[in-house]
Amino acid sequence: MENAQTQPQPGDLSWRLSSHPITLLTFLFFRISSLLVYLFGLKLFTKNYVLIFIITILLLATDFYYLKNIAGRRLVGLRWWNEADMATGDSRWVFESADPDTRAINAT
Repeated sequence: MENAQTQPQPGDLSWRLSSHPITLLTFLFFRISSLLVYLFGLKLFTKNYVLIFIITILLLATDFYYLKNIAGRRLVGLRWWNEADMATGDSRWVFESADPDTRAINAT
């Protein structure tokens, strides 16, 4: 009979096996909380639609900032930004990834 409390194996989709579990849980918190506030905010918290809309936008903005600046670097080693040439006004996107030789790859 198989044990009900089995340990996750490397490569399984488990937040416990992540190289940065707190980063992963915070990332999921912002995503899920913005969705839950939008869907159930009018029934559970307040009847003010504008307040629910503002809270949802703030949660999504925080989610975007966290994904772009923190979770992207820690979880997958990616970062990106936009540079503008002041003389010509041209815009250029810069994408970076971590060096695979120095970065430890987590199968999860």
